Amino acid sequence: MPTLFKRSNGIYYISYETDGKRKWKSTKQSLKAEGRKVLLQFKKQERTSSPNRSLESFTVEFLSYVNGTRSPNTAEIYRRALGHLQKLVGDRHLDSITPRDGDLYRIKRATQVAATSVNIDIRALRAAFSTAIRWKLITQNPFKEVACIRIPERLPLYFSMEDFQKMLSLAKDDGVKDVLVTAAMTGLRRSEILNLKWSDVDFDRSLIHIQSSDKFRTKAGKRRSVPMHDVVKQLLLLRSTKKQSELVFDSGGFPISGDWVTKLTKKCVRKAGLNPELHFHSLRHTFATWLVQAGVSIYEVQKLLGHSSVAVTQIYSHLASSELHDAVRKISLPTN
Repeated sequence: MPTLFKRSNGIYYISYETDGKRKWKSTKQSLKAEGRKVLLQFKKQERTSSPNRSLESFTVEFLSYVNGTRSPNTAEIYRRALGHLQKLVGDRHLDSITPRDGDLYRIKRATQVAATSVNIDIRALRAAFSTAIRWKLITQNPFKEVACIRIPERLPLYFSMEDFQKMLSLAKDDGVKDVLVTAAMTGLRRSEILNLKWSDVDFDRSLIHIQSSDKFRTKAGKRRSVPMHDVVKQLLLLRSTKKQSELVFDSGGFPISGDWVTKLTKKCVRKAGLNPELHFHSLRHTFATWLVQAGVSIYEVQKLLGHSSVAVTQIYSHLASSELHDAVRKISLPTN
């Protein structure tokens, strides 16, 4: 951002940055008030001559960038957050957006969507403006200190084995049923399942490799391998005998829509009379819950789910309470 300073010759100069280099020019004024007028005019000219620094132009350029480097779901989160920001503040110059605007955005969005969605938007905008700083478009991030909404910790919802079987019996489409079983027995995300290729399936070693491709990017771009449960292995072997495309899960050779799978899952949940808050992602929680209830350590669950930190996996730790009691009882004190 351009600033004003006075040199030893008594004249005020404007310090500014262009192409990553710090430069300066004379205002030809010896009075600070007059120098400020020249500075304001300089800032105005800089804004009008730099259309790529408007919020709208930055949004277009930034979304083009994330579309090539992030997953479609992540790109959509950025598009939504930046779109709502522009509705709130207008097509302003990037460096005129302040932390106050960020706080107002937080308050406004909280009246429209759930707190979790507001926090996702705030984190997305914080990341977007960090990129603007890296691109030398601004010098400060207006969302850096915008606080997320405090959300009381909720235990993850999951299907009991009985409820899962009940829901599964109502899935009339065999393809969807296979997706549901795979999700519950591997903990894979919806996008990971629907973008899984036959080349990612290693029947010899009973492994499923989750990795990015030209049309799919894993979360954080990381690659991992997940062991196949025997049920999943038999399911995939059967599907391999009648495959119609490179995708493991397709419909007549065409990709399956994630929204379609989600809606069918909700439909089965309602028909089965289960908790209406259960949804497709609950199957990932179900996988983790069943593992912990079976005595698998939190650290092993972390690796299987692909969490970057065990802190994320700690939400399942309460389920291991009986095992932890057994562990504590193994400590013995000498008796007198």
